[in-house]
Amino acid sequence: MRISVLSLHTSPAAQPGQGDAGGMNVYVDQSVRALAAAGHVVDVFTADPGVIEGLGGRERLGESVDTLQVSENVRLHQLPIDAASKDELADALDELALLLLAQPAFTSADLIWAHYWISAEAALRAQELSAQELRAQEISPQAVDAAGSSERPRIVVSMHTIGAVKNRDSETSHERPQRLQAEERIASAVDLIVANTPAERRDLIHELGADAGVVVVARPGVDHELFSPGDRVEARGELGLDPNEFIVLYVGRMQFIKGTDIVVDAISGLRENNPHLASQTRGILLGAVSGQAAPAGSSPYLRDLASAITAEPSIEVRRPVPAHELVTYYRAADILLAPSRSESFGLVAAEASGPGLPPIATAVGGMPDKVEHRHSGVLIADHNPRHWAMALERMLLDDDLRRELSIHAADRSARFDWAATVAMVLGDLGVPDLALAATMVPADELDLTTGLVGRRC
Repeated sequence: MRISVLSLHTSPAAQPGQGDAGGMNVYVDQSVRALAAAGHVVDVFTADPGVIEGLGGRERLGESVDTLQVSENVRLHQLPIDAASKDELADALDELALLLLAQPAFTSADLIWAHYWISAEAALRAQELSAQELRAQEISPQAVDAAGSSERPRIVVSMHTIGAVKNRDSETSHERPQRLQAEERIASAVDLIVANTPAERRDLIHELGADAGVVVVARPGVDHELFSPGDRVEARGELGLDPNEFIVLYVGRMQFIKGTDIVVDAISGLRENNPHLASQTRGILLGAVSGQAAPAGSSPYLRDLASAITAEPSIEVRRPVPAHELVTYYRAADILLAPSRSESFGLVAAEASGPGLPPIATAVGGMPDKVEHRHSGVLIADHNPRHWAMALERMLLDDDLRRELSIHAADRSARFDWAATVAMVLGDLGVPDLALAATMVPADELDLTTGLVGRRC
């Protein structure tokens, strides 16, 4: 089967942890690999500028489309569009649709898998423009309908985040009305919506009005060959870290929605509660500013965050690293902090658990799907820095607890498999070659009101 994967606002070749690149980039990369391994031919389309440059192996298709032959069954296409940010790309959806329609690899696809609302909206507009062209050729309405039903590729969409949910969970109204309206339209128009967890499925149905019959739960996977346990002392030696200090790790973009400020406040709170323990603890923020960011001083959040980091002597910021280096940080650390204010899945927590790094995470969205409270990690129901500092102190002081959580975290991570992810999606569409491969064990849903620190979000 020929599959067109749309990841228009950010490329799977981009480095996660900075700009607009995060867990979704990993998702697209790994799911495409799984599709190709199953024998499907995959064309990935992005409008992320400059990502293909310098990668080599390019060819020029059409007017100015750069294409990278990633593997025998995978090609990455960069669409030429003058948009420097995600918002600018969202304002150029009709142009994106026309660019897609000009690509034979897109128009000949049997299936379109769109990631994020911008990609899904562009795919829907491309289909509308194609239907309008048939009508303009004075083809009968019956023939247009027949062509649409028999030849139109089905559209699958993974939202990854939902604007209304981000506003709800963060108690803000930061998401653009354009996005909120588009996501409701997408939910009613596409053939299948992929939810990362049962919690996201409920949000798609209740917040966007999606038909329950077109929403399938397919949990993202983990590359277990890479994210596996390793020697902690050796990992710390590679990273230049003291073998005798505690390492508290944060991985991801620095932004309000990811709760980077909570990490800094928790470590500062640890210093107030237990100065001796804080003196033995190093906090590492592995990430960079989110979005097409202006200098930190021009953003109140980033300005305050930078001041807080500067004021806390035990915190250092390191650049985002590729996955083969990231696993070394997971092996070296004692605790992962994942204080997201909204999270559809929480891929970092799942990957970190593979090497046995136990997380302290917010009990929000899909996070309880990966973190079993007091079994494979700790869930906190709010963002009160005092609660985070207390949980951090308790875990650092209890070696037996960390050891037990580490063992169960690795077991929990083993449940998530990329082959099973794509099998669940294609199996729901009736694609026979992968339908039988959906063997991932469903993660139990947790009662978020039971035994958590603080108040429920």
